[in-house]
Amino acid sequence: MAQQARSYHHGSLREELVREGRALLIEEGQQAVTVRELARRVGVSHGAPLRHFRDRDAVLAAIAADGFDELRGYLEAARGEGALERRLTEYIRAHARFAQHNGPLMQLMFSSTDDGTNAGRDPEAQSSAERFFAVGAELLGESSPESMGPMPFLVAATTEGISALAATGRLPEDRVDEVVVAAVRALLPQIEQQLGTAAQGPVTAPGG
Repeated sequence: MAQQARSYHHGSLREELVREGRALLIEEGQQAVTVRELARRVGVSHGAPLRHFRDRDAVLAAIAADGFDELRGYLEAARGEGALERRLTEYIRAHARFAQHNGPLMQLMFSSTDDGTNAGRDPEAQSSAERFFAVGAELLGESSPESMGPMPFLVAATTEGISALAATGRLPEDRVDEVVVAAVRALLPQIEQQLGTAAQGPVTAPGG
C-alpha cells in the first residue's frame, strides 16, 4: 500500500530523506532504499534528492552516519552514569536495544561493503564511525588510535556480539539485561587494569 508523503520544512529535505530512508531500510531491507522510491515517499520530484545525494550509495552512507551519531549519543550519555561498571552496563544495554529495533541499520553500519555498495567507504559514514569509536576508546583509557591496545576491540566485539544476538532474536529480549550484566562483570577487571595503566603513563625502563 502506498504511503502518504510526509511534509517537511523548507531546507530540511536532506534530513527528511535520511529519516525516510532509515525507516524504509528497517521495514523492507537495504535493496528497497532507492533514490526514486525515497522521492516518491517524501513527495518530491525524482531529481530533487540528487541535489543532496549523488546516488543511492550516498543515501545509504548518510543513513549509516546517522546511526553512528545516535550510538555515539548513547555512549556519551553513559559517560555521566557514575561508576565504570554502571556506565558500561548502560551503554551496552542501550546498544543492544538499538540493535533490537534497528537490525538492518546495524548491518549496514558494520558491514564490510561486500553487499556491492560503497556506503562503508563514504567519508561522511567513515567520519561518524571514527567519532563513535574514538569516544568508546576514550572511555577505556585509550587516547591514541595509532597505539590502541586490544581492550577496545574486545569490548566492541562483546557489545556487537550481544547486539547481533538480540537483533536476530537468538538472545531473548527478557534475557538481554542478564547477559549484559554478566559480560560487564567479566570484562571489568581487565578494563580497570587498562585504565590504571593508562593513568600511570608509559613505563620507562631503568636507565632509559
